[in-house]
Amino acid sequence: MRAVDLARRPAADPVLRLLAHGFTTAHGRPPEVVWRAPYPFHLTGRAVHPGPVRAKGAPPADWVAAADWHLAVAVAPRADGMLHCGSLNHPAESAALPLTGPAAPAPRWAARPYAALRALAAAGIGRGGADLQLNATLPDSVGLALAEPLECALALAVADACASPGVRPPTRAQLAELLGSAVPGDDALRRAVLFARAGHLLAADGSTHRPLRGTGGGPEPCLLLVAVRTAGDEDRRQGAATATALVIREALRAGARSAWWPGGRPGRGVLLLMPPDRRAAVRAEVAGAFGRCGLPVPRFLRIAVADAARREDRRPPPPTPPDQESETR
Repeated sequence: MRAVDLARRPAADPVLRLLAHGFTTAHGRPPEVVWRAPYPFHLTGRAVHPGPVRAKGAPPADWVAAADWHLAVAVAPRADGMLHCGSLNHPAESAALPLTGPAAPAPRWAARPYAALRALAAAGIGRGGADLQLNATLPDSVGLALAEPLECALALAVADACASPGVRPPTRAQLAELLGSAVPGDDALRRAVLFARAGHLLAADGSTHRPLRGTGGGPEPCLLLVAVRTAGDEDRRQGAATATALVIREALRAGARSAWWPGGRPGRGVLLLMPPDRRAAVRAEVAGAFGRCGLPVPRFLRIAVADAARREDRRPPPPTPPDQESETR
């Protein structure tokens, strides 16, 4: 099975089809694998009701999860020890970089991926080199972490594409440990990328999953990411801080249960948790407040709690023949 089929599969995600096509155009051959990784995020303690006390002590206080927004990477192995990398987000900044020996200067967008892949190569994973193309569907400005999902997606894809015949690639736990020791970053977010479950939160230490629940047995709450826009470059940082404070104040006033920054530090994105019946009111109040203050209306992104990273270029299973349907129910 070749990922080029993904580019020609009408039912496939259009973004993934574009990525596979872009890889083939850039490298003159189809990718071996296409992997997709979710954007991870932290949850504030107020957003998660305490679970039952476990035998070993209190339940976890810190939680992470994966969003249903993704970035994707396409990879094919090489044999010359070189990394040929490109990005649909930075089409004029491709590079050819050695994975062993002295490091070469990398484009800014490729610096962390390059460091991660050099660490993998030093551990014997993908040492022969790789061609890769990536695509991030969200800009950095929305506030969701990009580095950790990109590193995990690349590690999974390179380990998969470059595995020797008959040799099993490293497990996700092994890749997480390797990345954590070689590349500075947020280990909890990496765990969310690698081990998340749809509709579930993951303890930051990876010890347990639990469903995202509503209060008092009510409906499952919804998540809304508000990405602040700043007009012009003057006082950009101060303006963003003022605008995010405005988001939090108005959202809580309109019925949001919690508001927090999804990353490890404040940014231009604010994640809101609220009952489903308050989502429209929260959006309206936040947008109205920005308009009254003469600020650009923020971008609103609905967030669902999604699964971990997965390979996307596998052929879907054939449909069950009609005469066998009753046997599979």
